[in-house]
Amino acid sequence: MSTRRCWLALPLVLAGLLIAPDPVARGFSFFQLNGYVVTWANNLSLRYLSASTFPPGSDTDVLYRAAMGLWVLVPSGDFHYYYQNLSFDPVIDPYDGYCDTTAVDANELDPGVLAVTYMVNYGAEWYDMDMVFSDYPAGAGWSLDTNPSCEAVANPTLYGYSFYLVATHELGHALGLGHDPIGTEPAGTAWFIGTMNPRYPAGGSIGDQGIVEVHADDRNGTRFLYPHSGQSQTVVDLANPGFASSAIVGKAMPATFTPTSIYPGQVLTLRSVIENYGNANVFNVRQGFYLSTDAAIDTGDTSLGDLRWDLAYGDGFEVDVDADMPADIAAGTYYVGSIFDDLDEVAEEYEDNNTHCYCSPLTIARLAPVMNELGQVIARCGEPFTGPTPTVTHPLNMAPITWSLDNPEPGMTINPNTGVISWLNPVRSAFLYTLIVRATNGSGTTTKFLFLGVDQGVPRIQPIADQLTPHTLPYTGPTPQLVDAPCMNPILNWSLDAGPDGMQVDHSTGVVSWTRPRYAATPYTVSIRATNAIGNGIVTWRLRVTGLVGDLDCSGAVDFADINAFVLALANEVAYTQQFPGCDRNLADINGDGSVGFGDINPFVTLLSGTP
Repeated sequence: MSTRRCWLALPLVLAGLLIAPDPVARGFSFFQLNGYVVTWANNLSLRYLSASTFPPGSDTDVLYRAAMGLWVLVPSGDFHYYYQNLSFDPVIDPYDGYCDTTAVDANELDPGVLAVTYMVNYGAEWYDMDMVFSDYPAGAGWSLDTNPSCEAVANPTLYGYSFYLVATHELGHALGLGHDPIGTEPAGTAWFIGTMNPRYPAGGSIGDQGIVEVHADDRNGTRFLYPHSGQSQTVVDLANPGFASSAIVGKAMPATFTPTSIYPGQVLTLRSVIENYGNANVFNVRQGFYLSTDAAIDTGDTSLGDLRWDLAYGDGFEVDVDADMPADIAAGTYYVGSIFDDLDEVAEEYEDNNTHCYCSPLTIARLAPVMNELGQVIARCGEPFTGPTPTVTHPLNMAPITWSLDNPEPGMTINPNTGVISWLNPVRSAFLYTLIVRATNGSGTTTKFLFLGVDQGVPRIQPIADQLTPHTLPYTGPTPQLVDAPCMNPILNWSLDAGPDGMQVDHSTGVVSWTRPRYAATPYTVSIRATNAIGNGIVTWRLRVTGLVGDLDCSGAVDFADINAFVLALANEVAYTQQFPGCDRNLADINGDGSVGFGDINPFVTLLSGTP
């Protein structure tokens, strides 16, 4: 008969070997005596739970029984745990044949030890395996979380040691598995995470939900020791653990990435672990990598790429994956994760262990502004100028940016949010203005030149008031004035766009003239146009020509030639308008009563005779 002590501690140490462990497959270990594998008879073990430290329905009782179930449910394995709640606290005797489970004062265990399993065999069969935990609840600082997060598992001094993880590890010993690796190998030894890794937290929790499960290597060990007889139900179960191997042999650490702070376009290297927990081979399964603004990783997040895997059952990989950061992404804190079978191409027994969010967040740093060239722009003198919107090479990442102008011209402003320059009244210059535009964010500042030319402006003519002129005198219009002559000169030509027959314009000054204004009942519309090398502008005004009462032929005088016109105006308005277009029939209202009628005959005769 031999005895063996296995304990989960800081560090986890495997000592007192009287039976040699043999590695199989990836590295799970078991025990042999004289070439025979040591196992439980009938593939089962009955465990007795202490009354005071594992009372029925207590957190420790529930978690312990759940941990037993994890080993029982290994696909293609055939091991069974049973339990009995005691009404008393057992005395630990590794030779009494009872597999007792209890907790004792921490002082009764070696320093740093969390739990111990005493393994006693009788030949090639296990005889007794008592299990002792450091005292609960005082002393050890247990966490009773059923789904311990990677942060909580990695920081037990803050959150307590996961009782669920420790119990699962110890129950692996209790069915006959040793440590994998042993833990005394030199640093740098290649190894893979597993439930039976010798140092807390063993294989750690799994996925972003903090699930506790038996890892692939340990499942292989269970299948080896207790193979299922006959055909097993096919179970497909892919897992995306959150813990990976470290430089300390046998100590799992949360999977990490480097660097922890990165700029857009740089390469992020991620340590990734995937495992096949089922009993069926899978092929060409996609693993997608994502960048998220929160710790909930899903396919709606920013994709960082994907890989395809073939995994035999009980197999797993631990690899470094390179992912390119998006070329432009807002600075801030992000979460990185992956989803194994992110497209749901594989029908699995369990889907809750496929997503992994890395425990530590990623900082995407803000780049100092790098401006694109601004080049040269042209403004028009006399016209409000709005400059181009400046841009930077990584607008999302470099935002927010404050824009400023180092050397503004008088009256020139810049929008601090958009960088757009405004100049209400650009001043014409024979040379280019050289402006220095500055972009500043929390990471730095940069400048670029903007070359601004101000060319001749399109003519804009000041308004001309309506005019009044008698029909008896030649008419000369006002000299048109430009709004901003220095901007718009030289004027190449003045032209007359609209005016009465006989009106002319001076092409060099824009002054209109009319040697013989002709009376009309309605004002004339006069429009002149100024043209330069850039374009043209128009100004319009109205010209009213005053008439002479009795001058019905619009000759400018009242004489006998008006008699026939007077008669026609009196007798036939339509005929008068046709014969004397542009003349005003109302000039026949000699008596001033507001209408043309027979009452105007005698006053018209008097007007002709010159009698007052």
